[in-house]
Amino acid sequence: MSEDIVRKPRHIGHKIALVCAVLCGLLMLPAAIAFFWFLYTRGMADTWTPSMAAAVAFFGCCAGVLYATSVPQPVLPPMDEVDGEQGS
Repeated sequence: MSEDIVRKPRHIGHKIALVCAVLCGLLMLPAAIAFFWFLYTRGMADTWTPSMAAAVAFFGCCAGVLYATSVPQPVLPPMDEVDGEQGS
């Protein structure tokens, strides 16, 4: 099946989620830099280092979830084209 998936256009909620995903991705960069700086200067025994690692993980997961939320759903086929879905 080499059909292209037809998706609905992004509405305002999808656009807001996409912007927030990009923002979380951008905020992950300074958190990662701070994590590596704390790792090399203070080591893992300091409380700031694991906190920065948690911040990096949070922003990364937040960006992933918001991006998945921003993807519009594919257009469903009409009901008369669905095979075997009717109670027969």
